[in-house]
Amino acid sequence: MHPTLLPRLFHHDGWVYEEKVDGYRMVVYKDDEGVRLVSRNGRDHTRRFPELVKALGGLKPKSFMLDGEVAVFDKALISRFEWLRGQPKDEPATRPVYIAFDILELAGRDLRDRPLRERRRSRSRCARWCSTQPRRR
Repeated sequence: MHPTLLPRLFHHDGWVYEEKVDGYRMVVYKDDEGVRLVSRNGRDHTRRFPELVKALGGLKPKSFMLDGEVAVFDKALISRFEWLRGQPKDEPATRPVYIAFDILELAGRDLRDRPLRERRRSRSRCARWCSTQPRRR
């Protein structure tokens, strides 16, 4: 699913939304062979983000599949896509971070057919095992 720009926020039953992050969309796979970061077009970016591989590999579940975004944030905690592609003009406030939007598999259990509400609870449980994500003050 791709993001849709709307003129203002809305609240309707059955709808959810999350902040748009400008980065690289990645699926993270963790299994007995280790951690892999793979882009939407199938490119393996595992070697490009060794710190993320190490952090994600340290999470307690033996296996999972996450859908999310790799991003870098400035001091105002605004994601800066161009900083992932080259040298930033300013000092980034964060190293590359992985923000999980969805969890597709956890500990060998395929969650893709489960309701979004259930997947979000599973994602939150998984996220408790990692460091905090950047948040605006």
